[in-house]
Amino acid sequence: MSVVSIPRRLDTRRPRTATKPATRPDTRRRPSHVAVAPRRRAVTTSWRAASSLRKSSIVVILALALSMAGSMVVANRQVQLHSLQSQLLQAQSTFAEQVGSLTDMSAPSQIATKAGALHLVDPLTVTQVPSTPLDALLPPPKFLGYAPVTSRTLR
Repeated sequence: MSVVSIPRRLDTRRPRTATKPATRPDTRRRPSHVAVAPRRRAVTTSWRAASSLRKSSIVVILALALSMAGSMVVANRQVQLHSLQSQLLQAQSTFAEQVGSLTDMSAPSQIATKAGALHLVDPLTVTQVPSTPLDALLPPPKFLGYAPVTSRTLR
């Protein structure tokens, strides 16, 4: 039985070790009359040090605040949409009224009546007027109603 093995590489170099640079001893003297303030204790506690009840209550309060802000934004948008919808309904109503009035003006019966008054179409009935010579004097017209007489010139 033969065993095939891969030869290992031999590293003859020495492993490097991190050497610390030599430090010089502090030769400066500190004055003895300088007062150093005592370290103050941290007033705020860290998140890890807080109790689980406190953490959960903070998370619940933040979730409620975000939920309230989101619902306020949604409610504001719904009010805007209602306002836009009422404006749209008003504009549609005005448009429908205008279309109705213009449709009545362009109805075939209205067009035929106005064209007949302007003699643009053949009349339905023809009335024969007796002929009169052009040099004959016509009688004054007879008025059936009352017309007030007003002066057209100022005196």
